[in-house]
Amino acid sequence: MADREELNELLSRAREGDADAFGVLVTRFSAAVRAQCLLRAADPSRADDIAQQVFLTAWRRLSDVRESVQFWPWLEAITRNHLLNEWRRAQRERGFRQRYTVAWLMQTETEEPQPEDAQELAAQVTHLRSCLETLPPELQKLVRMRYDENYSSQRIAEAMGRSADAVRQTLMRLREKLRKCIEMKAVGRGAV
Repeated sequence: MADREELNELLSRAREGDADAFGVLVTRFSAAVRAQCLLRAADPSRADDIAQQVFLTAWRRLSDVRESVQFWPWLEAITRNHLLNEWRRAQRERGFRQRYTVAWLMQTETEEPQPEDAQELAAQVTHLRSCLETLPPELQKLVRMRYDENYSSQRIAEAMGRSADAVRQTLMRLREKLRKCIEMKAVGRGAV
């Protein structure tokens, strides 16, 4: 019973703007929220970011919950909503990447023709995914940062402890390597 009373007291103080009381609530429930995020996030590497967003939303909407009995279900609902939004965002990005990554790879200094056949384009996307998986994790991360998250070369350089010129050169070499890999897979597929 003391636990429920303590939770009611913390909620009451937090609703009145007591950040320390809310901090105690975050400490008590953060493991459960983070566990849900890790289990259900479309991108598990974003679990901590999503959990932070959950608690920011909870802080802004504390007036919505009145009793400690309702706190966890209320916080769990906020978590589910954030996870659903994350899943939708990931689906939009995945569709975007599928439509535009091949076009990005096809752009070279010697303007190669764009694939005209939808099946050919789909095959190239499949080949690209396969080729990306062969890269070492650090290079996969670099590609994701540049093309999925749209980071500038400078921002990638800062995050990875490299110079912006080194990042640009690495990306240029990666594009060429991936283009060749896709071509080799296409030739192998055509020969079958």
